[in-house]
This record gives sequence, structure tokens and C-alpha cells, in this order.
Amino acid sequence: MPRLFGLLLLAGMLPVAALSLSSETTEQPVPEAGGALLAGCGDVPEVVALVHELRIREARIHQALGDLDRRRVEITAARETLKAELTRLKAASDGVARSRSHRDETKQDDIARMVAIYESMKPKDAAKVISGLPETYSAEILMRLSPETGARIMAAIDPQRAAILTTYMGARSVTTQ
Repeated sequence: MPRLFGLLLLAGMLPVAALSLSSETTEQPVPEAGGALLAGCGDVPEVVALVHELRIREARIHQALGDLDRRRVEITAARETLKAELTRLKAASDGVARSRSHRDETKQDDIARMVAIYESMKPKDAAKVISGLPETYSAEILMRLSPETGARIMAAIDPQRAAILTTYMGARSVTTQ
């Protein structure tokens, strides 16, 4: 019975206690976060320990956010550096491509001049000169000659050398198709 009476008394006092707490919180301005957590609870060790732990976590969060901001700045700088390098490489690549195409055009012009020279030569004389050239170059020239002129020159070349040149000419024809 005394227990029941004590419980009823406590239950009756709860609304009064809640009203007194709510009036205190509305009258006082809210201090900093840690102070608000400790307001009225400074003598409870668990609350003090919890506030201390929360302050440590808050410091860690601020440090992590600072690290993220620094990394964001580093990433932005790296991105700008990469863009500049990519632009430089594209410009260099375009220059190399133009240079390569110019070299190819020059090579084609040179071969065309050589073909014209060999077309005007006697087949036996052309065969002597072509026999002394590297196989790939000789095959390229023979491929560009008219079929009649090429046949006369091939007939004047040593048969073993002619066979090698024919192989190069066939390989070139296969790779260009």
C-alpha cells in the first residue's frame, strides 16, 4: 500500500515537473551546443561523459570536412592540369598527323617521279637499277608501272630476284585490300 501511494504521488508530480522544465527552456536563450547539453545536468557523470564524447566526435567531423574541402581543391587543380595537358597533347598530335601526312604525300610524289623515270628507260637498264634497290621500294615501283613496262623489266631481272620482288608485290597487294 505505501508503494502504491508513492507511485501515485510520483505520477501526479510529473506534469508539474514537466511544466517547470518547459518554462525554464523557453525563458533562457540557448547557449552553445555543449552548454545546452549540460544545462542542469552538470552533476550527472554519464551526461558529462556523453557531452565529452559528442565534442570529440564533432571535432573529428570538422576535421574530416576540412580534409574533404582540401581534397576537393586538389582534385579541381588536378582536373585543370589534366585539361591543359590534354589540350597540349591534342595540339601536338594534330601537328604530328599533319607532318606524317605531309611525309606520306612527299613519299608518294617521289615514287611517282621514279615511276615516270623507269617508264621512260629501256627495260634492261631499268632492271639493272631496280635490282640494286631494297625489295620493298623496288616492289612499290614495279606495282605502279604500267603492266607492259613492268613485265619487260621483270623479264630482264635475275629470276631469283624477280621471285622475291613478286612476293613483295603480292604481300603489298594483300595488305592494301
